[in-house]
Amino acid sequence: MDHDIINFLMEKDEQAVALIAERYEKLIRYIAVTILGDRSESVEECINDVYMKIWMKGHLYDFEKASFKTYLKAITRNAALNHLRKLKRLEELEGLDESDTIQSDYIDYRQNVEQQMIFREEVQALNRILRELKKKDKELVLRRFYYLQSTKQIAAAMGMTENAVDSKLSRLRKKITKRYRKEVGK
Repeated sequence: MDHDIINFLMEKDEQAVALIAERYEKLIRYIAVTILGDRSESVEECINDVYMKIWMKGHLYDFEKASFKTYLKAITRNAALNHLRKLKRLEELEGLDESDTIQSDYIDYRQNVEQQMIFREEVQALNRILRELKKKDKELVLRRFYYLQSTKQIAAAMGMTENAVDSKLSRLRKKITKRYRKEVGK
């Protein structure tokens, strides 16, 4: 369906961005607003970052791994979370003195290779667990913990009551936690 967008991206044709905006801007905005809330300036920056990332990296997209829409959702979610982290970090830094700020700029916790390997294994375990869930259960989990939707939003979108959503998510959380601990030995 979105082969035209990918072809334009590979050719670095600006029509790609126009087509993405035409087809997916509402979805991109919805995900950004769900995560960033009413921070309109951050939402707009996030949307621009999504377009930029697609423009720069879209030619690397692999149709066999996921649909373009799924790829776009992941990029949008990650961009929104990055903006949220920046906002929270700025809020935290407002309370620090200059020496704390300088020190935090030089500490990069992501450089720990062992931690990266452990994280990768844990993500793979979670992906295996999610793949084994029923379609509706997987959708509930993704809406709540991946797209950070509220119980009210999930209930409206899935035709459930808020109590039913909370109850089901509670059971799923316990089930996933138990299975996760068994898989990774925690």
